[in-house]
Amino acid sequence: MAIVDYRGHRVVAQSIIPGILQGDKSDSLLYGSVDNGKKISWNETLHSKVVEATKQLHLKEHVVLDGSGNPVKLAATVECKGIVGSDDRKR
Repeated sequence: MAIVDYRGHRVVAQSIIPGILQGDKSDSLLYGSVDNGKKISWNETLHSKVVEATKQLHLKEHVVLDGSGNPVKLAATVECKGIVGSDDRKR
């Protein structure tokens, strides 16, 4: 996903994830949350990739609590999502 501001216009570009448009695919969520943090998914492989990316932005890992009060260590905002498409590619 990219957000570009240019001469007073904002463009939001997002790649289409295969299979995500066919109904609710909440089971395809590997990292982050789609319900404002009530349930937070975590995957070691995606977490390491997010950590690698956030080092370039000088962001650090932090602990957030899900809706049940369970701590989850994330390297990005809880709204950041890691999803696997119907073709098994991870986004």
